[in-house]
Amino acid sequence: MNTEINIEEIMKEIRQNIKDRGYDKEPISFDEIEMPKAVMQNGEKYDEEVLLSELDFLMHNCSNSFHVPVNGRNPFTVFIKRVIRKLTRFIIVPLVDFQNAYNVSNLKCINQMKAYMAELEEYKTKIDKLENELKEMKGE
Repeated sequence: MNTEINIEEIMKEIRQNIKDRGYDKEPISFDEIEMPKAVMQNGEKYDEEVLLSELDFLMHNCSNSFHVPVNGRNPFTVFIKRVIRKLTRFIIVPLVDFQNAYNVSNLKCINQMKAYMAELEEYKTKIDKLENELKEMKGE
């Protein structure tokens, strides 16, 4: 029995599969990747209500808890799930903590962008006011 793995032969097969499928001719575009429509809504105009709604959702859902109740009809299954949770806790808790920190950081960034946009809106109002005053002065 030959247990040696021929990497070159495997790579040759992979390369041939890529050629047979035509992937080597044109790169895959984002349009070819299936994504939910809600995620891929590009080109929309700015809508403050959508921003505020999404911010509200993020603020209330940015933190995940490792301590979700384990439920089930079968007591044995619930017991097994609890054992598995205790055994994997040392792996899962740091991941949940990292994800929570990441979520909070993103929320802070978005809040900063919202504040910056409000500041820009103030400047836009001031510029419009100054342009109107300048037009009035030139008209006199």
